[in-house]
Parts: sequence; structure tokens; C-alpha cells
Amino acid sequence: MKLLKSSFWLHSIFYTLLQRFSLFFFGAVSFMVLVRGFGKQTNGVETYGVWALFLTILALFETIKQGLLRNPTIKFLGQSEYADKKREVQSSAMLINIFCTLLAILLFTLGGSWLGHLLKSPDLVSLLDWSVSFLILLIPYNHYEVLLQAHYQFSKNFWAYFVRQGIFFLGVILLSFVWPQYLNLINLLYLQVGALAVGTAILFVSTAPYRLKGFHFNVGIMRDMFHFGKYIFGTNVFSNIARSFDHFITASVLNPAEGKTYVSYYNTVARINNMIDVPSLAAADVLFPKNVETLETDGLGKVKYYFERMMGTILALVVPMSIFIFVFPKLIITILAPNFMEAVPILQLTILFGLVRPLGYQFGNTLDAIGKPNVNFYVSVALMLVNLVATFWCLSRFQGMGAAYATIIYNVISAIVLISVLKKYVHIEVGNIFKYMFQAYKDLFGFARKKLLKTSGS
Repeated sequence: MKLLKSSFWLHSIFYTLLQRFSLFFFGAVSFMVLVRGFGKQTNGVETYGVWALFLTILALFETIKQGLLRNPTIKFLGQSEYADKKREVQSSAMLINIFCTLLAILLFTLGGSWLGHLLKSPDLVSLLDWSVSFLILLIPYNHYEVLLQAHYQFSKNFWAYFVRQGIFFLGVILLSFVWPQYLNLINLLYLQVGALAVGTAILFVSTAPYRLKGFHFNVGIMRDMFHFGKYIFGTNVFSNIARSFDHFITASVLNPAEGKTYVSYYNTVARINNMIDVPSLAAADVLFPKNVETLETDGLGKVKYYFERMMGTILALVVPMSIFIFVFPKLIITILAPNFMEAVPILQLTILFGLVRPLGYQFGNTLDAIGKPNVNFYVSVALMLVNLVATFWCLSRFQGMGAAYATIIYNVISAIVLISVLKKYVHIEVGNIFKYMFQAYKDLFGFARKKLLKTSGS
């Protein structure tokens, strides 16, 4: 514990890993319980398909909005030229936050019927209407979470997320096993709102030393933040829509029953991919603010080193996990959702090629940190178009399995493009990534050997 507190990297990544793992754990177990709970109802798989679409839409909004909030706020709070204007930076971030939320409320309430019709899910409309309170609570929640991240307070973010997810998980357990007659989509939404309210209260207390004291509006700073963030916003829009094509296009192209069934399968596979993404997302949360600071103090060479070292370490964790899931897909699906065994071939097709995903997460954060969000944006647009064409073509040719084949095409092309761009702007060397990957195994085995020898000696 003393070593954990003394090392920035160990302390930061420990808590971000805990945060990301708790999100995956509570999400996965809640998913397992809900699948079984809805499985007892008529058309339960289709009902869960609607919930999966709703969660995908909410996650898409939250991630997209963070493009205008997280990276610009951290970037401006971390730059020396804004050292005496932190209140103005916070005020600008809050205004952008409110503006984005108002747009989302208009889209969800006025365009909900259109979305429900497009995705052939009429039950989605009422969920979108009732989500307004959730969106409003996200305003302070996202603002406080970014403030803590900008000040490297990852442990406090972890506890807020842990309590939020834990409350929702407890509610799912009660609805599924104690009051199954109340297990429906609207009550699940109420649970989400209540859990978010408690999480927001925790963050409010945690951010007391960092919150703005009064409102200090500065047109110039807001314009600069928006100009920087607009590319990240666009990147998040296109990259996250691209990642959700297997849900949205499958629901819109196939007939309603088949579409929602395959959405459930793809949602199952997405949750497994979320487990694989835990180390990548944790590293990205820590690496972005650190790269912003490092670029000013040590230059691009240190950013390059951090990228290669972190990618090597992530791959050292992710590769064995992916191989295990590829070899034993039925075991994983049986544990998560035994009713969805048809998702096994989808899982096998996508899991190994999903190794590109860690590269994508570090790619975007690194380019944003070195002041190249426009390049990140253009790459994301191009790759989204590739995914769009591939998904439509594969679904029309192979039906429900088509989105899985499209994912393979998308990931292969993405790997080639991302590496090429990183070579140009960060001068990365792919060989170094694999060198650090094998070094991570050597360090791990060396540490284990020392422990074993020490234990044997005692």
C-alpha cells in the first residue's frame, strides 16, 4: 500500500482500473440477471433488445458530450497560460455542458418517435421521453468527474462510480428476484436516475477544493475551448456511432423481431469486449492529463515513450484474455447469457480483431494531448464511412451475421490507418510496442519468481 501511494502511475492506474472494472463487473452481472429476468417474460429477448438500444443511445450521448468537456477542460486547466484563469475555464466548460444537454433533450423528446420508428422499437419512445431527468443530472456529474480527473483525483471518481453502479445493481437484483412483477423498462430507468443522483452527490462533496467560486464568463476562453473541443466532439460522434453500427444498422435493416434478437446478441458480445477494454480505458484516463503536462515539460519524445510503453503493457494483458475467450467462447456465453448461445460465432469472429481497440483509444487521446484533434477527427470520419459501407454491405449479403464480418473489415483497415498516422505525428515504432509487451511478461515472471524464492526461503 505504501508503494501504491508513492508511485503516480501505480496509484492512478490502480484506481482507474478499479473504476473501469467495477463498471464492467456491475454491468455484466446486471446484464446476466436482466437476461434471465426478462427471459421469463413473453418476448423477453426483444424487450431486452429495446433496453440495449436505449443504453447504447445514452452511452453514445455521454461519450460524445465528453468530447466537448473532458479533453478541452483538462487541456486548458493543465496549460500554464491559463494558470490564473481556472475559474473562467470551469465556467466555459459548464456552459458548453448545459448547451449540449439541452440539444440532447430536444433530440430525445422531439425526435424520439422518429428514432423509435427508424430502429423499429416503439417502446424506445417512452424511455427517451423519461430520460430528461437523467440527462439533467449528468450536467453536474460530468462536470465534477472531469474536475477530479484534471487534478489526478482518480480514487474519488472511483468511489462515485462504484456507488452509482452498485445502487443500480442492487435495484436490478430486487426487481428480478423480490418484485419480478415490477421488472420493466421504465422502472429500470427510474433506478438509473436514482443511482446517478447519489453519485452526483458524492462527486459534489469530493470536488469542494476544486469547484469554481462564482461564475466567471470569458468569451475568448469559451471560444478557444469550443474551437479545440469541436474536433474532439466530432471525433466522438463519428467513432462512437461507428462502434454502434452493429446495434443500429442491424435493428434498422433486419425485420423487427430478428433485428432486436441480433441486437441482443451483439450487446452480449459488446459487454465481453468492454471487459477487454478495461485496461485500455483505464490507461487512457491517466495518460491524457499526463501527456498534456509532459508535452510542456519534456517534449514529444517522452509522449512517444509513454505511448509505446503503455500500449505494450496493455497488449500484455489483453492478448491472453482474447485468446482464452476465442478458445472457450461457449463457456463465456454460458456464464453471461445461456439463452444467447447463437452469439458464440459472433464473439469468436470479433474478439481477436478487437485487439485493434486499445490502439484506437490511445491514438485519440495522444493526438488530442499533442494538439492535433483535427487529425483525429478526420481519421475518425474516414473510418466511420468505411464501417458504414462495410456494415450495410455485409448485412445485406449475410443477414444477422453481417455486422460481425463488417467489424473484421473495419478493424483491419483501422489498424493500418492508425499506425500510419501515429508514425507521422508521434514517430512511434511498432517494434518498441512488442518489445515492451514481452518486457512486461519478463517483469511479471521475474517478480513471481522472486516472490516464490522468498516464500521457499522462509
